[in-house]
This record gives sequence, structure tokens and C-alpha cells, in this order.
Amino acid sequence: MRKIFTYIFIVAVLAVTTFLILQIRKPQHTENVVQDFPSLQDGYEEWAGIFIHGERIGYSFTKISRADTGLTVENLTRMTLIMMNQTRTLTTHVFAHTDRDFTLKDYSLELRNGGSQRVEGTITGKQLKLTSYTQGRPYTQTIALKEKPYFPDAIEQVIKAKNLKPGDKVSIPYFDPTTQSSATANISMHGTEQVDVMGETKTGTRVELSFMGINSVLWLDNDFKLIKESSPAMGLEIIPLSKEQALAEITPDKAFDLITFFSVKLDQPTPNPQKLSYLKVEMQDISTEDLDLEDDYQKLVSVRPITIESTLPQIAALPLLKIPIQEHKEFLESSAYIQCTDRRIIDKARDMIGDEKRATNAAAKLVSGVYYLLEKNPTASLPSALDVLQMKKGDCNEHSILFTALARAIGIPTKIYVGLVNLDGYAYYYHAWCAVWLGSWVPVDPTFNQFPADVGHLKLKEGEIAEQAVVLKVVGKLKIKTLEYTE
Repeated sequence: MRKIFTYIFIVAVLAVTTFLILQIRKPQHTENVVQDFPSLQDGYEEWAGIFIHGERIGYSFTKISRADTGLTVENLTRMTLIMMNQTRTLTTHVFAHTDRDFTLKDYSLELRNGGSQRVEGTITGKQLKLTSYTQGRPYTQTIALKEKPYFPDAIEQVIKAKNLKPGDKVSIPYFDPTTQSSATANISMHGTEQVDVMGETKTGTRVELSFMGINSVLWLDNDFKLIKESSPAMGLEIIPLSKEQALAEITPDKAFDLITFFSVKLDQPTPNPQKLSYLKVEMQDISTEDLDLEDDYQKLVSVRPITIESTLPQIAALPLLKIPIQEHKEFLESSAYIQCTDRRIIDKARDMIGDEKRATNAAAKLVSGVYYLLEKNPTASLPSALDVLQMKKGDCNEHSILFTALARAIGIPTKIYVGLVNLDGYAYYYHAWCAVWLGSWVPVDPTFNQFPADVGHLKLKEGEIAEQAVVLKVVGKLKIKTLEYTE
């Protein structure tokens, strides 16, 4: 669905961190941002504004050049948000090549938010070779794909090449480099209709797209160029603008209130979740498809309506396991972002646990160690354990990725969870934490120094960034109702 999925992901990441950091520390200063832009060359170019509920939060620049071998695509996206009295600017810069049929061949992604991160991908057959660069060193992993996917910015070209007409429906494999998510995108063609574009009525062909549960609508002109793109559930729109309009400064008084928008408020508050041993909630207006709603301490007791029971783990009742643990070895493996076999990660983990051999005690020491090691700082990034270890700051994503690497390094199988957390009894906020295998999968939260994590944690998905992206389909839709609790 073009780039709207990426924008939703980036804004969601920023929103996840904002409230969490506000709970931990107060703002310190305002960051000055210096803008830089790519040099423009010959080829098709498009400038567009990115809007949430009518407020412009950034811009996108896309340049597409055609060659005999396929397309060369450049996309620069910049979003500026005022959070905690600080100006936060996130830039993503993607270069990609497609084959003649517009399927993705290779790409490079640079993400800048204070620091800089680079990821490269090359697709051969049905395999993606993913390389992330951490402190100048490449870390590579291979990911299996069901089919060779299409690239977001080539969607209009695909529609044109396939000569899709009103009434046509097609499904195509689709890949988003920013989230590293691969799934099927469903395209449904409709007739022409009038659409409001910043107060001006325009006419275009309506195209509906669905990817990983996120729905968006495109309106295209007769040359298959974008008139407007919208994700109604998010209130997010992409509208072509002149270069001058797109680059116009976003002033603090126009900043979007991410905290309010992304919170899931409760009609009736609960007590502090840290004082509860049991919590039962009902989730409304979403489906269970592609979500991971069950584990050893979170049970899906009903699908209609979706009802979840969470129970606080009893650490004293866990078996006396010693490290390294030999079970669940797939959760001891290294990845492009979880470099648990790197000597620096191993040494830091050993430093945190000392001579401890008991798994429960070692896990508790790592939770506390990561909590005190990292400065609580809102960060929108593709976190790498080694980068976090060097920078020593971040939000829930950075805490979780570093903890996972450290725990795996000493032989404790560890997963990453993403979902929501109830911090104050009045609302849930998007969050990431972990689970460690200690005879059962015990949730832990290094961001808040919780071992185990309290029952206010509501897991929606397990896995790294590509899996976590599925959670975005509940953004702006989910409602939660508290049913029961035990103090």
C-alpha cells in the first residue's frame, strides 16, 4: 500500500515510547535539527505531505527512474514531532532496484534519528539476505520468502502494468523494507469518484489495499499518479504537494498529540497493575487473526468476545534450572539485530550476572542490569543490541533487544513480546518487553525493572520487528474493558 504502512509503523514506534519515557524522567532540552535533502536528478519525482487528522507531520520525496532491467527507486521520508518539549525528527532514506516485473531485487535503507543505522537486503529466488551494519561491522541473516515480493513505491506501476480495471481484484506478495515485513497485499479496483484533497474536489480511480490487516485507499489519476492516499482507521493521509509546501517548517504549535491518540483508555480504571495477581480484560473491535494472544501466563478464554486472563508468575514455584539451558535452542540464536554471540555482548552479560548459575537469579540480574544501564530516552529506530550497548540509551524497544541478546548470550532462551501495558490504571499504551524460559515462559520487563512483568502487560505478538509490525493493525481500533481482577 505504497508507503503508508511504513508511516504507520514509524509513528507508532514514536508513540509507544513517548508515554513510557514521560513516566520515567522529565524533559531536559530541545534538540536543534538541521535538514538535508537529496540532490535531484532527471526522472519522475513526487513530493508529498504526511498528515494525521489534518495535521502535517512530515513529507515524503520519491524519485523513480526506469531502465531496461527494471526500476530504480529512491524514497526519502522525514517526520518531525514535538515530544516532551523536544523536537524529534526521524528520517528514512531508501534506495531500491526492481526487476522488469517490478518485483524487488535489492535495497538499502538508512534510518536517522540522532544516530544513523543502515540495512541492506538482496533477494535471490525466494531468499532475502538481510545485512545490518552495527558500528561499521556487518551482521547477516537469511530470511525465507514465500514468493518474490513487490516494492511499496512500485504499486502504481504494478496496477498500470497489469492493466487493472474497476471490479478487478488481485493479491500480490509485498515487502516493506522499513519494517522488513513480507506478506500478501490485496488490491481491489473500483470506479472513479470525487475526493476532497485539502479543500479541493478532485476525481480519481479508487483503489483499496489491505496488507497485514491495515487497510488504505488510493485515488489515482488517468496517468496512474497519486491524488491522495488514506488509512481511515489511523486518520493518516498522504497528499502530493509542491516541494515548497512539503518542506515547509512544522512549528511546535502544530505538533500532533501522539500520546492521546495512541492510548487505549479504560471506561473504568483498575488498581495499580503491580499490586494485582490476576486480571481479566475484554478486547473489542479487533480480530485474533495473526496475533499471539496465548502463552504460559496469558490465556485466551473466549474469542467472541476476545477475553484475556493474565496471571502473575510465581517465581518461587519455578524449577531450579542452571545456565546454560538446553531447551528451546531456537531462542538462543543470533540474528542481524540480536548479536548474542558477539564477545562484547557475552562479556557484558557475564559482568552483570557475575558467578550466578541459577537461571532465575541470572535473569533477574539482567533485568535490573539493563534497567540501570540505559538512559530512558525516546528513540525511533531499528534497534541493534550492540548499538544499544554502545549508546546506553533508548526506550522499550532498545531495552528489550539488549536484554534478549544478553540473556541468550548466557544460555537463557528469550523472546521479545510486543503489545500494550497498563501503567496508571486508566489506559493502555503500546510497549515491548521480553519472556525468558525458566521452565515456563516468564514475562519480564527491563524497561521498568519488573521480574516478573506485572499482569498489566497485554501481549499481542511475539518476535522481532517483522513480526511485531502485525500489531499495527489494531492501532486506532482497539478498545479494552476490564472485567475482573484480584489484588
